[in-house]
Amino acid sequence: VNFSGDTRTIFEIENQRKCYNYLAPKIINKDPITSDFVKNVHYQLMQGAYDERRWARGERPGQYKIHDYVIGQSDQGALPEEVPSEIEELCDEILNIPDKGENILKTAAYIHCKFENIHAFADGNGRVGRTLMNYYLMINNYPPLVVYSEQKISIIKP
Repeated sequence: VNFSGDTRTIFEIENQRKCYNYLAPKIINKDPITSDFVKNVHYQLMQGAYDERRWARGERPGQYKIHDYVIGQSDQGALPEEVPSEIEELCDEILNIPDKGENILKTAAYIHCKFENIHAFADGNGRVGRTLMNYYLMINNYPPLVVYSEQKISIIKP
C-alpha cells in the first residue's frame, strides 16, 4: 500500500479499530462511563498520535491535560486542575439520569457538549467526545451517530 500522507493518519485509523475492539464488550455489558473509562478511550484513540510539541510538554495519551490549550478563537475549557472533578461530575450526572427512556438523544448530545466544554485532554477531545456520545447511544440500544465531513458545516452553522 502506498501512502504519502501524514503518518499520524495511519495511527488514527488503526486507533479507531483498537478503540472499537476495546468498546465492543463494554457495549454488550453496558458498562458505565467513568473517569477511568474516559481516559482509556482517550488512550485507545490517541496512542502514537500525539505530536512532538505536546509530548515535550509532558502530555500523554490517556492522561488529562497538564497545560491550558486555547480552542478556536478564545475558549480553553476547564483548567487542568479542574479536569478530574469536572469529568467525575459528568460521569455522576450520566449515572443518575432519572428517566432514560425519553432522554437518550438529549443526554447523548449533552454528554458530547459538556465533554467538549471541559476539554480534558491536550489533543483528541473531539474524537473522545463523539466516542462517548456514541457509546452512550449504543448502551441504550440506539445506533451510533455518524457525521460526515461534508455535513459538519451545515450542522455547526445551519
